[in-house]
Amino acid sequence: MSMEELIRRIPVSLWNIASERLIDIVLNSPQGSRMSSDLAKTILFYWQRDQLATEIGLQKLIEAAMTLEPEKTVSLMEEFGLWELATVLTRR
Repeated sequence: MSMEELIRRIPVSLWNIASERLIDIVLNSPQGSRMSSDLAKTILFYWQRDQLATEIGLQKLIEAAMTLEPEKTVSLMEEFGLWELATVLTRR
């Protein structure tokens, strides 16, 4: 199953809180230098357009959070009860 398909399984009711929590993980990470400038620019692009709580915004946030803080990201998915997504992220 692709990442896009997994993201689509996140209930829409969780999109806002998930994006906020993922932003916190990304912004508070001391590992910021691990993220590519292209990914940072993409996240900024979606943030400026208030689109981080969308399917593609969540996908980019998860990508960034997994790059910087994989354990925290998986824990967040588990906290939300998104076990399938957490399992796939653990294997990547």
